Amino acid sequence: MNKANTRRLMSGYFLYECGRAMYFVLITWFLYQWTEDALYTGLFVSFGFIPGLFSNVIFGVLVDRNNRKKLALLAGVISISCLVLLTGTFWSGAEHPWLMITAHMIMQTAGSLFRPSLQALVAEVFPKESLPRTFSWSGSSTVAGSLAGAAVGGMLAGLVVIEISLTVVVLFYACATMTIQMIRYTPVEKKNSARASFWMELREGFIYVHQNRMLYGLFVMLMLGQLTFHTTLGFLSVYTSAHLKQSALVYGMLDSTFSIGGILAGVVGTWWWAKCQNRIGVWSLLLTAAGLAIVSFTTHVPVAFLGFLLIGLGTSFVRALLQSVQQMATDPRFHGRMSSLRMLCNQTSVVVTGPIFGVLASSYGAPAVFLCLLIPVTGGVLWAYMQSKQPRFKQITKSA
Repeated sequence: MNKANTRRLMSGYFLYECGRAMYFVLITWFLYQWTEDALYTGLFVSFGFIPGLFSNVIFGVLVDRNNRKKLALLAGVISISCLVLLTGTFWSGAEHPWLMITAHMIMQTAGSLFRPSLQALVAEVFPKESLPRTFSWSGSSTVAGSLAGAAVGGMLAGLVVIEISLTVVVLFYACATMTIQMIRYTPVEKKNSARASFWMELREGFIYVHQNRMLYGLFVMLMLGQLTFHTTLGFLSVYTSAHLKQSALVYGMLDSTFSIGGILAGVVGTWWWAKCQNRIGVWSLLLTAAGLAIVSFTTHVPVAFLGFLLIGLGTSFVRALLQSVQQMATDPRFHGRMSSLRMLCNQTSVVVTGPIFGVLASSYGAPAVFLCLLIPVTGGVLWAYMQSKQPRFKQITKSA
């Protein structure tokens, strides 16, 4: 394994996620404090994923047909440009909730290009047998960045004006983009790109997933992990302010604790995989359900910290390890398209539930959101149990 490429990849993941977490903490806290309406938070979370419903399948084909490093760099430049314009609206006093929601839609779209590009790049740069370890490390770098970004974002939200805070976020995105640029990469020649049309390759992606039914089960479990992950992050500001009656600093600490669960998942990920094997989805979703139950019923801050730690741990196991299973079960020619189809499922679930959860939080409080999440996660445990009995799933999780 190329150590220089590994360091650059991990640094890129860390810096990008640090900037993303800092941006998310700042904007969601400011949005709720300014509007005092959780519905805007639900719309912010939901609308951010709407462009992805249309762009993901297209991005998947683009990733499989083009230079994956250049696409990741393009996504970084788009994010930086959007953040600069958003910061300018705050400096000029032209900020508005719908401007923030629109900017978030652009940021999420850029992220929808960045993530499959980088994930497919990893699968192309590193040998197949090292992918579980590489994805586990990258998951640790990602959540470490989220931990640092959330903590710094919470501090900045309470100490300085948002204009200065967003300027710091721009610097992190710029550093992440420059780090990805330094990854040494020789693109693999795409032999079919000249012969097959764009729409033909798009169609081939849908045919491939239909012929490999195990991917459906993986998409469902990964969708539950992402739905819980994004909903928790989105409504954590409302939960902290309206339910726990705490400050932006505590909000940042809770967000950081959520990330610590992810770091722990990365550290013990290979042990967890070896221990659970084909039941990896079952036990990971059970951890998530336990965390959701705790935060749904507690009013005590220390207990809430435990709940968010468990949610972070469980969702990170689902998102990192089952993603590795998906990559190992996928033909390399379809990595980009399968990553984008997975993200399409993830983002559709957030788009549909975001406004509903916003209304619930406005009417019944943020704990109602986490309580409602328990329903699909509990169903996901049963789904994961059925998935664990499939021979192909057993083969991959045992051999790795």
